[in-house]
Amino acid sequence: MGKKYGLSGAFVLLCALLLCCESISLLAALLLAVAIHEGGHIGAIWLCGGQVERLVLGLGGMDIRYRCSRDTYGKDAFIALMGPGMNLLSCGVGAFLANRLPWEGIYLFCGCSAILGFFNLLPALPLDGGVFLRAMLLRRGELERSDRVLTASSLAVGVLLLCAGTVLFVSSGGNCTLLVCAGAVLWRLVRNYFTPGRKSFIV
Repeated sequence: MGKKYGLSGAFVLLCALLLCCESISLLAALLLAVAIHEGGHIGAIWLCGGQVERLVLGLGGMDIRYRCSRDTYGKDAFIALMGPGMNLLSCGVGAFLANRLPWEGIYLFCGCSAILGFFNLLPALPLDGGVFLRAMLLRRGELERSDRVLTASSLAVGVLLLCAGTVLFVSSGGNCTLLVCAGAVLWRLVRNYFTPGRKSFIV
C-alpha cells in the first residue's frame, strides 16, 4: 500500500473556526505544537526502523498507520509516548526562551504544548496514553483482562471529560473544547462495541 498524506475536512473546519474566533497567534501556536507532537511520533517510528504508510491530520489528532519490522509492544509504547514527550520538551525549551525573549507568542506556544502533551497522556483510546496502556497490558499476554481494563479506563476518562466539558461550556458561555474531546473518547467506545463483528476494544 502506498503512502497517503492529507488533511481531513473536520481538521480544516476546526482551523477555520479557530481563525474566526481567536487570534492568528493562538492558531499558529497550536499548529506548531501539533506539528511537534506528530513529528515526535514520526521520529520514533523511524528510530524503531518503521515506515509510515498513512498520515492524515483529523479532528482528534493525526491518524498515523505504520509498519515496523519485528513489531513489539515496547515499540508501540515508545512511539505513543514520543508525541507528548516532544510537547513537554518543547514547552520546557519555550519557557527557557521566554525569560530571554519576552514575546507573547512563546507563552501561547508553551501553553498549547503543555496542554496537548498532558492531555494526550490520559489513559484512554484514541489518546496516546491509551495506546501506551494498551501496549503495556498486551505485553502481559492477557487479552481479555487487558480489554476490560482499557475499556473501564477509557469510559472513566470519557465521562470525566464530559462532566468537565459541560461545566466549561456553561461557565464560559460556549467553549466546547472538552466536549469535543469527550466525544472522541466515547465515540471510540461506541464504535468498537456497537459495530457488528468488532468484539475487542484493543485489537
